Amino acid sequence: MINFPAINISNPNWSSEEDLTSFLLQDKFIYNNSEAYFQDYFIDQYFCDSQGKIFKVVAKKTPRSIWQKIFFFLPNIYKTELVFKATNEYMTLNDLRDFMIERVKTLGYGKFEVKWILKLRQANSYEDLILGKQI
Repeated sequence: MINFPAINISNPNWSSEEDLTSFLLQDKFIYNNSEAYFQDYFIDQYFCDSQGKIFKVVAKKTPRSIWQKIFFFLPNIYKTELVFKATNEYMTLNDLRDFMIERVKTLGYGKFEVKWILKLRQANSYEDLILGKQI
């Protein structure tokens, strides 16, 4: 079972034009019913969870409640559940740190990126790396 938070490790490049929050999952739900969004950012993508285990998104479950379908336009009402499959692979803390530092470097070398990289180097847990918690 996947433990959140989790981060997408499939995408080789983060772009400043993309919504970087789509690479981070706080739970197993996405609040967007766009099929294109699901196809672009989730299906067949690999995520490293807060214990270093790697999971693949294999499907989605749409809401069953008629109320969620009727009021889909209200924020956080329409929740699509992501279905994960364990890969039995593991990413060490240092491997995830190196991965994230390389991705942040693709965004540029502004003041924000330099500070982010410094925080990543100081992180002591998967959760600190993924969420960027203050040290």
